[in-house]
Amino acid sequence: MLISREMVLDQDIGLNATLFGGDMMARMDKVAGITASLMSRNRRFLTLKVSELVFHSPVRAGEIIEFFVAITRQGRTSMTLQIEVQVYEPISDARRAVTSGEFVMVGVDEGQHPEPILWKPEAVQAATEAHRARADQA
Repeated sequence: MLISREMVLDQDIGLNATLFGGDMMARMDKVAGITASLMSRNRRFLTLKVSELVFHSPVRAGEIIEFFVAITRQGRTSMTLQIEVQVYEPISDARRAVTSGEFVMVGVDEGQHPEPILWKPEAVQAATEAHRARADQA
């Protein structure tokens, strides 16, 4: 499911004329938090784990990046999200894979203790269908 699009600006670029890896990771973490909120009625989530963060190709200033998310696991207090980032070329409609990773988000209460996730079944279903449709196009 497409969650976000952003333009990479000159201020985001490092010495190698590409987006900083840490900047990309922060953007992906923000998308994971947004996705967790969209899929549930919980108010707070924390990032428990980030794994398998892979940088496939560089991102340069002026490029548009898209964040696609799939829910790969629904737990009682956590969810696992697979995030794929692609560069989108609006003139040609072409896309290029740039980064992928897995994020585990935990629902927490005001004291930051794990709490059960109050899933929105219709949102989870829509995300699942969007992921399947995208996989069929690949």
